[in-house]
Amino acid sequence: MKQKKLANILVTLGFLGFLALMLVVTLVRPTEIWSYYENRNLARPAELTLENLWNGTFPNSVESVLQDHAAGRNTMLKLSTWLDLEVFHRPVVNEIVPTQDKLLGYLAYETVDPQYIHDRAQEIGDIQAQLRDVVESCGGSYYYVALPGQYHYFADQYPDYLNSGADKASLTLKEFTAAMEERGVNLIDGGIAMDQAGHPAEFYSIVDHHYTFAGAVFTYRTVMDWLNQDLGLDLTVLQEEDLTYTTLENPYLGSRSRKLFGLWQGTEKLTYAEPVQPIEFTRVDNGTPNWSTVYALPATAEEDVLYTAYMGGDIGETVIDTGRDELPNILIYGYIFTNPLECLMYYSFNEMHSIDLRYYKDMTLEDYIRLYQPDIVLCIRDYGELLSTDFNGDPFHIQ
Repeated sequence: MKQKKLANILVTLGFLGFLALMLVVTLVRPTEIWSYYENRNLARPAELTLENLWNGTFPNSVESVLQDHAAGRNTMLKLSTWLDLEVFHRPVVNEIVPTQDKLLGYLAYETVDPQYIHDRAQEIGDIQAQLRDVVESCGGSYYYVALPGQYHYFADQYPDYLNSGADKASLTLKEFTAAMEERGVNLIDGGIAMDQAGHPAEFYSIVDHHYTFAGAVFTYRTVMDWLNQDLGLDLTVLQEEDLTYTTLENPYLGSRSRKLFGLWQGTEKLTYAEPVQPIEFTRVDNGTPNWSTVYALPATAEEDVLYTAYMGGDIGETVIDTGRDELPNILIYGYIFTNPLECLMYYSFNEMHSIDLRYYKDMTLEDYIRLYQPDIVLCIRDYGELLSTDFNGDPFHIQ
């Protein structure tokens, strides 16, 4: 009896010792601020003040910090993900829907409110018309480019028992299009152009929520043809014979496969292209001169390659100057859908300014336009963000 009691005590002490050891390791090891696989900032403790102690903010933040920085956390998460994928075959893993040949984003069911969507589209239409007026007052032309997200492009490939978001996206696009037409704001719907081209599957990634480089090339030509026709211009539009394509053999870790810790093995590789006849240009990122390149490529063939290979990822402000003053200047703003597009767009213009309002805080987009007075302003957003004023959706305030 005593031996059994002693054994129980030793087991308990051993378990408590293990927990204490893990806590010590968690507290003393270097603190990371970014989760590579989850693609998010890790929790940071709130400032230790009497107010934060009293209202529970500091204790709650400590709990989140311990969860995010626990020793061995990534290993345990990866094991859990493997079990969900390979053993339990769950239909949704880490907010990803694994299908036979691609990874789709999980969308929770929600009640679609047609009246709200209509009213919101009218509000956004007013904002876009106001921005159009600012651009035109500076002598420029404004165009809004709407693109499908991966979930919308492959909406028909969701399992029947999961929400594809197709109904909401279709109604949103319908109301948004009507609001823009009522106000005379130029709208280029990339989804319509892609459907007219046969809705090629290769236009969108099977492991990422963005389009592929093929989809970006198609969008570039669609936009450039529209601008040339609408503005009576004759700007260069890079065709297939004008580009040299390269497909990297590196493992491609898209935003969706990253959430699965790279355990879902797809066949997709990252592709990029360079002009057959290159032009000289200078590049400045956030006021600092950078290498004259539009790609951030891995140093070895073994490294994972990410979507950030295009333009080096999200940057507050990038200015590319080709020194051809006879050509117009363009300003592009929007989410990361802009990045592979910019890898081509600079070739057709004198100066290309690119702004990501999530990171650019020097001034509002309105003030930026008034300062630089670009000839053309392009907004690039996906269907899921059409009714949002977050980040790149608000050109009149710093966020």
